[in-house]
Order: sequence, then structure tokens, then C-alpha cells
Amino acid sequence: MSNALDAVPAEARAVIVDELTHRDPALLADLRGTQEPTTEQRDAVERLLASAVINSMGADWTPNEHGLAVERAVKIFLEVWPMHR
Repeated sequence: MSNALDAVPAEARAVIVDELTHRDPALLADLRGTQEPTTEQRDAVERLLASAVINSMGADWTPNEHGLAVERAVKIFLEVWPMHR
């Protein structure tokens, strides 16, 4: 059985899994246990990953390499699983 994260391309999925492993393991488990995320789960992923991008910003408000990878990953996640389906 595939899960909601399997629909996300591998590179973005790896970033999302890494972030959720540290930030919200319960949400990660929920996404692995469903074929399609709920609106609440999509919103939670977006909030958590946006927070990771903000935390990666330097003094000039530019995200570091990891922050840029997270930014790309959340964009891809929301392209695969848009908020309004």
C-alpha cells in the first residue's frame, strides 16, 4: 500500500521526512498511514516546513542551503497535495 508521502518525488520526500522526524513524528506517522493527507495535515506540513525555512535564515534574511531545500520540498508537497482538492 502506498502512502501520502509516496506521491512526493524522492528528493522532496527525503527532506520532508527528515524535518518531520525531528519536528513532529506523530504527523509523519499519520502521513505514512494514509493515502491522502487531510486539509489539517497539509496545513501542518506547510507550517512546520515554513518554520524550518525561517529558522535557516541568516542575518541577511536569506535561507541557507538546507532552508532552500525545505522551501522546494514544501512547494512540491503542496503541488502534489494542493490545499483545495
